[in-house]
Parts: sequence; C-alpha cells; structure tokens
Amino acid sequence: MKTFKIRGGLGDSAVVNTAAKLQDNLYLATNSKWLKKAEIPADRSSINGFVELDIKIKKQLLDDLNDFSSNNKNLPKINNLNKAIQLYQLALDFNKRDDDGAKPIKNDLNKLTSLNSFSDFNRQASSLLLSDFAFPFSLSVFADMKNTAKNALYFGSTESFLPDAATYKDSSADQLLSVFEKQAQDLLKLSGLTDDDSKKCASDAIKFDKRLAKYKKSQEELNDIAAIYNVYTLTDFQSAFTSLDISALLSSLFPDLPERIIVTEPEFLKHIDELINSTSFEELKGWMIVTFINRYANYLSQEFREAAFAYEHAIYGLQELQAKDKHAYSIANSVFGEIIGLYYGQTYFGKQAKADVEQMIHKMLATYKTRLNNNTWLSNETRKQALKKLNAITLKIGYPDHVSDLYDLIEISSTKSLYENLVKANQTKIKYNFSQLNKPVDRTLWGEDTPANLINAFYNPINNDITFPAAILQDPFYSTERTLSENLGGIGAVIAHEITHAFDPNGSKFDEVGNIRNWWSEEDYAKFNELSQAEITLFDGIVCGGLKTNGNLTVGENVADLGGLTVAIETAKKENGDLKEVFQTWAKIWRGKMTPQYRKSIIAYDPHAPQELRANVAAQSIDDFYTTFDIKPGDGMWLDPEKRVHIW
Repeated sequence: MKTFKIRGGLGDSAVVNTAAKLQDNLYLATNSKWLKKAEIPADRSSINGFVELDIKIKKQLLDDLNDFSSNNKNLPKINNLNKAIQLYQLALDFNKRDDDGAKPIKNDLNKLTSLNSFSDFNRQASSLLLSDFAFPFSLSVFADMKNTAKNALYFGSTESFLPDAATYKDSSADQLLSVFEKQAQDLLKLSGLTDDDSKKCASDAIKFDKRLAKYKKSQEELNDIAAIYNVYTLTDFQSAFTSLDISALLSSLFPDLPERIIVTEPEFLKHIDELINSTSFEELKGWMIVTFINRYANYLSQEFREAAFAYEHAIYGLQELQAKDKHAYSIANSVFGEIIGLYYGQTYFGKQAKADVEQMIHKMLATYKTRLNNNTWLSNETRKQALKKLNAITLKIGYPDHVSDLYDLIEISSTKSLYENLVKANQTKIKYNFSQLNKPVDRTLWGEDTPANLINAFYNPINNDITFPAAILQDPFYSTERTLSENLGGIGAVIAHEITHAFDPNGSKFDEVGNIRNWWSEEDYAKFNELSQAEITLFDGIVCGGLKTNGNLTVGENVADLGGLTVAIETAKKENGDLKEVFQTWAKIWRGKMTPQYRKSIIAYDPHAPQELRANVAAQSIDDFYTTFDIKPGDGMWLDPEKRVHIW
C-alpha cells in the first residue's frame, strides 16, 4: 500500500465521524461522540472544554454576586470587591438603563459632533485622548523590552473595525464592513442624529478605517514580538508629524517627556501624516463618532444592545445576546476582573490542588532540564544559556498575593449612570498607565489580562514567568480524581506548553530576565530556525473546517504544543504511566465546535492552529505515538519519519 503522508489525520478533522479509528484520526476517534451531541450555546460562538468551564465558573460567580447584592452572603475582606458588586448592580438595573436611553452619552457625543475643524481637534487632542474617546493611534506605558526593570512609552496603531488587518484582504471584508456601517447608522439614529448625518458619519468612518488598516501590522506580523521594538528618539518621533501638534500632546500627557519612544509599527508612523491632517478631518471625525457609539452602545438600554448585535452575529455567528445577568457580570469583570479573580481563587482554589499542580510543574521542569541536557543539536554554550533561562522561570499559581493599586483609584457611584461609571473607570486606567512611565516595573503583579477566574495559562517573555490561574486548574484539564497519566495529558501538557514558549520563535529572543538579547550561537540559531520552518511547513495549508491553516501565523503555538506534549509523554514514561491515557486526554482537551463565521474570523488572526489540528499534528511528530497505538504506514495518522518535527 502506498505510504500516506497525511498531515493532521485522515479527512477534515472538523467533520464529525463516529466511525473514525484512532489510527486514522486521533481527534475524531476520541471526540466524535461528544461532538455529535454537543451544542453551541446561542450566546456563544463556540463550545469546548474552555467554554464549558467558563460557563460553570460564571454561574458560580453570578450566584455569589447575586448573594452579595441581596445581602444573603457576607462580603469577604477583599479590597474593592464592593466596587465590583456596585458596578454589577448598576449594569443589572435595566429599568434605569431603558429609561435613560441615549441620555447618558448626549454630552460626550456632542463633544465629538461639535468638532468643527482639524485645528479644533488639534487643540483638544489631549483632552479627547484622556477622556477615552477613540484616538487614531495608541500611546501606552509598558516594560522596556531591552531593560525590563524600567517602563517605556510605546506608540502603535489603533484598533480597526474588522478583527485584523489581514481580514481587509479577505473576500468577506466588504460584506462585513457593510453590516458594520448599517449598524453604525442605526445606533447613531437611536442616539438622536438625523438620518443624513448618521449615514455621512458611518460612510466617513469606513473610509478612514480602511486607510488605517492599510498601514497596520497583521497579527501574523505582530507575532514577532522582537520586531515591534523600534526605538526612536523623541526628536525623530515628533518629526513624523507635521499636521498634528504631537509635541503639545506629549507635553500635556507627560510632565517629564521621555528621551525615546518605542514604535511598534514603523510603517504606520511613516504614514501618520497622511492619516491625520486637515484634509482627512471629516473622515477622522466620523470614525471617532462611530467608534464611540459602537464601543458604548452595549452599556446603554436594551434597545441599544439589540441594535449593536448585527455585527457580532455576522462576524462570530452569535444567535442571541447574552442574558442580562451574564451581561452585567461581564461588565463588572471587565473593570474589576483581577478583584473578582482574587475572590474566586481564595474561595474555590483548594490547597491540595495547588500542591498537586506545583508538584506537576516541577516534574515538567525536571523533564525539560533533562531534555535540554540531552539535546543533540545545541552547542554547550547555548545549552548553558537555555538552562539558565529555564532555571530562572518564575511560577505564578492559582491567584496573586496582591493586585495593582489602580483599583483603589477607581470610583463607582450609584447616583451616576452605568455609562458614566465605565467612562470614568477607563479614564482612571489611562491616567494610571501614563503615570507609570518613570516608575519601576513590579514583576510580582499578574496584570488585568491574567485574572484568576480566567480559563487559560500564560508565558510572559518580558518577565520570564508562567501563570496558571485557578480557573484552569480543574476538570477537564486537571482533577485530583484522575490518574497521573490523565493529568499529564491535560494540565501537564499545558504546563510544558507554557514552558516551551520560553524557547519558541518569539520567547527564544528573550533572556532569563526578560530582555531581548541574543543568547544563541550563530549555528544553533540557524538550526533552530530550520526546525521552526519545518514546523511551519508541517502545518501550512492543512484544510480544517474547509479553511487552510497558516503555518507562519501559528508557529509559536505549534512549537509550544509539540514541546508540551513531548515533555508530558517523557514524564509519563519516567513515572511508568499509561501513554494511551496521555495522548487521549491531550486529544480530549482540544475537543470543540464553533460557528462557521467564528472559524472563518479566527483562522485569519488567531496565533493558535484549529483545535482539531492541535490534537493531531503534535501527536504525529512524537515517535511514541506510533508504538503506543500500533500506527503503521497506510494509517491516516501516519506521518513519514522524515516529516516529523523534533525540537525540544
């Protein structure tokens, strides 16, 4: 029989097949029975292990928020949790929200509609930015990636209407923008603008958005973190602007001007004067108005929420709005996620689970250390540097010891509208971020992107740390009732996946303290790039759900998946574990279904490969997979040995 050279298993792995054999398709053989029965909730774009766990956790926390709100449960002594409860109550008060209608946004909308010239915009630029109005570029303070003990000022593009710059090149772009434009018109008319003014604003906004997108980096380009580090002197940066008074803007935002600014998108800066000038003012103004109304419509009445739903339906395939209580929770969590996460971790994350997970992490690190020591393609000097970095990784497990003092500054007022409170909170966050410019970086903070109630895990190259929030440290990823092998295939592989990010095509550019620094020999780095390219080739073009996978976009996560599963298998062998359980649990944690719209959207910008391929392709590169399940040439999961990729 002719040898199969099938990448990703036999057939389209997104098509359910209950008759699939494991030797032909690991993912489908393991998950098809579940997939056949699973239904995507009407207010979601997908269903999978992450989403199922998110539904469970949100229900737990919603019940608690309701109990706190009705005084059926005493509020624990967690700073600022009372503010989260207040905000939840405001968001849940639809009687007031419906009565208010567009009233809460009238003053701010008028500030935008009354802008009458580019000179007017120039004069008000600082106030507009600090007030949390949409701005045609971003300024933010973040750790300097070549000196991570200090903060630096970063400049980049702003968000576009479509999810990614690459989406504008897709055949669906015009249709999606048409839906967005019609939605913007409807929202502006609800806000009190005339039909003609609404149409003009929406039309101008689309024109400006398309011009912005032309110079934005795609997610594939942004995935190269080191490439976003481009240092400009203040003088060189300011010289790119001839229309906007950037000197006055920066001086009003920062009492002590930085000597240098890190530009994440040089091409965007190069064309900034083409985008922001007196000729483009009307389009810019329309874009600011449309962005404003789409950003805040969900925080107004139910009528506004419904009018703002068309685009979400078009791009993600959602069938209905979130229920009002879930919506209110999401709003409270968007502002106070770290606080709610701290409550979740302290309340629901057990000591036994933390001890077990810590032990598992140390097992993974030990296996990783052994594999680095036994690596056949690294030179001794590069190996020493890799081990130094591995040994320096900081662990963050469960929930943080403390959170930012930002939350002490955010105020919630029950006498103000939901909109007013949210705008004030966002303004506080902007000012707080800018205030950090001349302050040292606090590496102990987890950050608002990694709250303990989030079902995910993280590697941060800037800190060289790995974070495992309490929310992910439970079934289907981990359980004290599971065998060691099952836990290795779940949370064990996830842990090793995050460790591998320290040595993926991005993480490998950062040293043990999180600075961008080349610690590789020239020969070793060339070999690493060769192996990474083999991983790109392995994934590139595989059809899943009728869509082709982008190997370049997903290479970092694919390298991490391969390293994660490899290390989990090696650890199981040391522990005399059951390799079948490891592989099948690995396949199980990636089971899922998604709407066609969502699949089409994320294939363009998500740095993760489709979940079906994450299960199958990593397994195909591990030799133990073939002996464990007696996979032979001719089977759908067979991949010729020379095509298998071995990196870490």
